Amino acid sequence: MAGNAGPRRARWRTWLVLGLLLASIGGYVVYQRLRPVEVIVAPVVRGRAVEAVYATGTVEPIDRVVVKARLSEHVARILVREGDAVTAGQLLAELDSPVRSFALRQGQAQLDRAQAQAGARSPQLAGLAAQVRGLEAQLEQARLELDRTSRLARTAAVPQAELDAARAKVALLDAQVQAAAEQLRSAKVDLTATRAQLAAQVGSLAAELGEGAVTSPLAGVVLRRDVEPGEVVAQNQAMFEVADTRTLVIELHVDEADIARIKDGPDPTEVALSFYAFPGQAFAGTVAEILPEPDRVRRAYTVRVRATQPIPGLRVGMTAEANLIVTRKDDVVLLPIEALDGDHAWFAVAGRAVRRPVQVGIRGLTDAEVIAGAAAGDQAILDATARRLRPGARVHATARTRP
Repeated sequence: MAGNAGPRRARWRTWLVLGLLLASIGGYVVYQRLRPVEVIVAPVVRGRAVEAVYATGTVEPIDRVVVKARLSEHVARILVREGDAVTAGQLLAELDSPVRSFALRQGQAQLDRAQAQAGARSPQLAGLAAQVRGLEAQLEQARLELDRTSRLARTAAVPQAELDAARAKVALLDAQVQAAAEQLRSAKVDLTATRAQLAAQVGSLAAELGEGAVTSPLAGVVLRRDVEPGEVVAQNQAMFEVADTRTLVIELHVDEADIARIKDGPDPTEVALSFYAFPGQAFAGTVAEILPEPDRVRRAYTVRVRATQPIPGLRVGMTAEANLIVTRKDDVVLLPIEALDGDHAWFAVAGRAVRRPVQVGIRGLTDAEVIAGAAAGDQAILDATARRLRPGARVHATARTRP
């Protein structure tokens, strides 16, 4: 008997330890279930509900042009840098074209000769004109001789053969005068045509050389310079980008699913703007234009927005975020978006978690309009889903200050 007492006491102590352990675990579980869950709440309030379409974009000038090379030549001079203000027609760069310069000088020399040959003092034309006048004088003399011979022939003072010879001479000289006059007219036409052709060639060469002067088509600021002196540029190669920075807009990319709700024209959509360059600041604007051609890759439309007031420090290329306001209601019940759980919302009522169905109207970025299911003053639980609350669970609420 005494030998069995030791094992019995050992088993008894084991069961006692197990019992105490199970009791501790059960007590802890009961404690955890009875302990209130820490939750964050925010009050349901009355205010303005805003439904907006979110979009991002950049600041861009309305008038922007890429200045390209019209010749394939090397760059002789660059006269501007990025950031320089320029006027319309101002010289930006010069392209050197020695071959065209030589051709122009050669063409001008040929044109000068052609003008001399086709002008009033042309030796060729003067010679032909003198020949015509000489033949005309001979013709006049032959006609006088024919007249005298005709009178004598009527009195039989001269034979008929002499009269016929006089007539033949007049006819021959008349034909020679006509031929010489036609030769003079032909020479004038040829020389005038040659002069006109050379003038056109010279004008074309001069125009080509003029295209070596790269000018700004508008007044603005040089945004970009893509060439340096001495470089060889190809025809139509971009050299500069110039923009009128006095009229800046914000170009937004709006998804095609939302574009039908955006309006331009006489009653444009209002826009709330913010810029990474101006943290913590908000600016107002309106939709100025919706471009008709979409970006088919992004499946979005470009919307241009003008700021209501000038924004000091605004620069081309700055990144913007925008909320395009499509619906606005005043004095409605507003529930924090974080309190929504599908078509229900969580509330803290008398220390308990309550999940109620709600009817929601306008959904904004931070709040939703509640048409039914909540009233101003209710305490909405913001982190119910994260806490995995059960309806009726005890909660200890900590208020979050509304922004």
